Amino acid sequence: MNTKQRKGNTILLVLIISTALGAAVFATLRSVRHESSMNKRAYIYHEARFAAETLLQSSFADLHKRMTDSAAFPVDELSPTRNPLSVPGEFVTKYQTNLSVPGGATASHNVVMPTKTKYTAMSEFGSEDTEVIGGPIPPGDWRFIDPNVPGNENDPLAGTLSFVRGIEILAKATVEKKNWGNTTAYTRQILEVRDAPLFAHAIFYNIPMEIAPGPEMHVYGNVHSNGDAFLQAGSGLYFHQKVTSADGIYHGRRGESGLSDSGGPVKMQNRDGDWVSMQEDSSWNTEAQSMFGGGWLESTDANWETLANQLWDGNVQNSDHDVMTQNPVGVLDYVEDTDTSTSVKDSENYSYTLIQPVLDKTQLALPDPTTDPIGYEEALRRNEIEKQKFSYKAGLTINVSSAGTVSLHTLKRDADGQVEYEADGTPKRTTIIPNTDFVTAESFASTGSGSSEVVNSGLYDKRRGKELDTIEIDVGKLTTLIHDNNGSDWVGGEKPETWWNGVVYVSYDQQAPSSTRVDDVNPAIDGWGVKITNAKEIPNPDFARAKGIYGTTFATNQTMYIDGHYNSDGDINTGSPVEPDSAADFAKQGEEASSALVADAITFLSTNWNDENSAQSKSNRVASNFTEVSAAILAGVVPSGKTGSNSYSGGVENFPRFLENWSGRTLRIRGSIVGLYESEVATEKWGSGDVYNPPKRNWGFHKKFGEGFYPPGTPTTRTFRGRDYQDLSESEYNTAMAQIITNLTSI
Repeated sequence: MNTKQRKGNTILLVLIISTALGAAVFATLRSVRHESSMNKRAYIYHEARFAAETLLQSSFADLHKRMTDSAAFPVDELSPTRNPLSVPGEFVTKYQTNLSVPGGATASHNVVMPTKTKYTAMSEFGSEDTEVIGGPIPPGDWRFIDPNVPGNENDPLAGTLSFVRGIEILAKATVEKKNWGNTTAYTRQILEVRDAPLFAHAIFYNIPMEIAPGPEMHVYGNVHSNGDAFLQAGSGLYFHQKVTSADGIYHGRRGESGLSDSGGPVKMQNRDGDWVSMQEDSSWNTEAQSMFGGGWLESTDANWETLANQLWDGNVQNSDHDVMTQNPVGVLDYVEDTDTSTSVKDSENYSYTLIQPVLDKTQLALPDPTTDPIGYEEALRRNEIEKQKFSYKAGLTINVSSAGTVSLHTLKRDADGQVEYEADGTPKRTTIIPNTDFVTAESFASTGSGSSEVVNSGLYDKRRGKELDTIEIDVGKLTTLIHDNNGSDWVGGEKPETWWNGVVYVSYDQQAPSSTRVDDVNPAIDGWGVKITNAKEIPNPDFARAKGIYGTTFATNQTMYIDGHYNSDGDINTGSPVEPDSAADFAKQGEEASSALVADAITFLSTNWNDENSAQSKSNRVASNFTEVSAAILAGVVPSGKTGSNSYSGGVENFPRFLENWSGRTLRIRGSIVGLYESEVATEKWGSGDVYNPPKRNWGFHKKFGEGFYPPGTPTTRTFRGRDYQDLSESEYNTAMAQIITNLTSI
C-alpha cells in the first residue's frame, strides 16, 4: 500500500469518527433540550395545578362560611343568577405579587388572571382561562357512616347516621410563561356537607367534658367533646364505640375540680372489638410499648397521634387527627372564661340561645351592609339561630308571666313554615284554650321549719337551696287531648292536627326584654321550675306520624323536673339502656316514642318522690327501686371551677341531677346525653351535702336514634369534608361543566 493510499484511509477514518462523535453530541444535545422542555412543561403544569387546587380550597372556605351560618340553601344557590362561586380577590392578589428568590431577585407568577372573577350567566361558563364553577346543592340523604367500610375508619362521624349532601366544584387554572409555552390544569372535587343530629351521640359535650364515675360505667354509642375530654374512673370506665375530642384527651380530673385522680381502668375498643387501656399494659402491642415511656397515654404525649391510631384503629381521635368542633348551625364556638384574677365568670355561652324565647322582628332587623358590614353579618347569623330555637319550632307554647299567669298559644306561620309577625314586630299568635286543664301553676308554700318543714305547694330544690314556684304539666292529660284530635276539646274548636308538631315549649319571662351580652344570653327569671308528671305515655298521634313526626319534645328556658317514669313502661324486665320496651311497636300511638327533654338544668325524681318532703333531709327523700326514662337529655352544666377554684362539675356521671337517696336503686336512661351550654339559672355548685346519693347508672344510647327516629325539633351540627379529588382532561372537564349547566338549567 503506497503512502497516498494510507493517508486517504486515515482521513476517511477521521471523518467517520468525527461524524459519529458529532451525531452522538447532537443526540445528547437534543436529549438535553427535550428534557429541559419537559421540565419546563412540568413546571408550568404544576403551577397551574396548584392554582386550580387553591381555587377549590378557597371555594370550600367560602361554602363553609356560608353554610355554617345558614341551615338551608336553594338548589340553585351557586347558579350565576344567585350567589355563584368566584375567583376571590386574595387569589388575584397572590398571583399578581412578585416572588422573592435567592440572591434578592424577584420572579413573577405566571397564572393567567381572569377578566371576570364572578359569572353572571351560565353562557359564560368556560369563557375564562382561570375559573371556578359550583354545581347544584343536592337535596341530600340520610347515610349511616359505617366504620367498617374502608376509608371510614378515621372519620370522626363513623358510627353515626348523618344527613349528607355532596356539592360538585370544578376549577381550572392556566399558566403562561414567555418562551416556555402555556398549559391548563383541570380539577374536580366534592365538598361533602354533613348534618349530624345532636342526639346521634351517646354523649355530646360542647364544653370541656369530664367523666369520673366511682362504680364501673359502660358507655354505648359515640362520644364527642368540642372541648378537652378528661377521663378517669374508680372501678372502670369502658367506651364501646368512638371517642372524639376537638381539643385534647387526658386521663384524670380537670385541675379546676380540686379533686384527686383515681386509677381505675379506662378502656376503649379497637376495630376488632378488643379492649385497649389508656394506661400502658398487656393490651398494648410490643411496638406501642417501645414507643411510649409508660403511664397514661394523653394527647400531649410524644407520638400520641401515631399511638392512638395504632392502639384503637381510629376509635380514639382528637384535634391532632383533624377532629373539628361540631356546633348547631349558626352557633359560634363556646368560649370559657378562665380568668382567675376575678371571681366573676363570664363565658361566651352562644348555644344557650337555642332554649330562649322567640325574639321580636325588630330585634332581628338587618343593618345596612354597606355602612355596617360586621353588624349585617352578625344579624344574619342571629336570624339563622332564631330558626333553630325550640321556641321558634314549637307547635305549642306555654307562656308564664313574671306574675305566674299561664297562657297557651301557637305561632302563626306562612306556607314555608316561617313565623309571621305583627306590624309592631311581635310574633303572630293564636290562643289555645283546652277544656281540660293539663297545666297547673303552684306558688311555693310550706309549714314548719328545718327537718320538719312540709312543702304544701311548689317544691324545694336542695342542691340549689331554693324555694321554687312550679308549672306542672300533666302529660297524661295532654296525651289524651292530642290523641283524640277532637275540636270540641278546645275552645274555638280547632283540632290539634292544625298546630301540633311534637314540640312543646314552656316560656318564662326573661329578666330584660333584650340582652347586652356578646353571646345574646338573657336568662329567665329565677325561682321557677317546670315539673313533668304522669308521663309514662307521651303524645305521639297518628296524624303527626303520618307527616314523619314521632313523639314529643318538652323544652324550656327554666329548670326542669321529671317526676317518675317517662315515656316508658317502668318495668325493669322489658327494654334495656339501648333497646326500647317494645321494639316491634316502637313509635306506634300508645307505645314508646322518640322524645327529648331540654332545659337550663334537668333533675330526675323517682316514683317515690313527694314534694312535701323536698325540704327535709335525704333520709326522708328515698328513691324507689327502679325508675325508667326514655328520652334524649339536653341541658346545661356548671363547669369545674365555675363556683370557685375547688369545685367539680359533677361530670357526665352526675349530668342528670338528683334530689333523693338513690343508694342501691336503679335509674335507667335510654337516650342521649348532651351538655350543650353552661347553666344560666341553676348555677349552684355540685357536691353540697344532704342533696342525694347517686343511683345505679343503667344508661345507654337509644338504638332507635341510631336508626333515624330522632325527637321533634332535634338540633343538628354541621361539618364539612372534601372527597373524590380528580385531575381531569380538558374533555372530561367540559363534559362535567356541561352536566352542571344542564342540572342548573333544569331547576
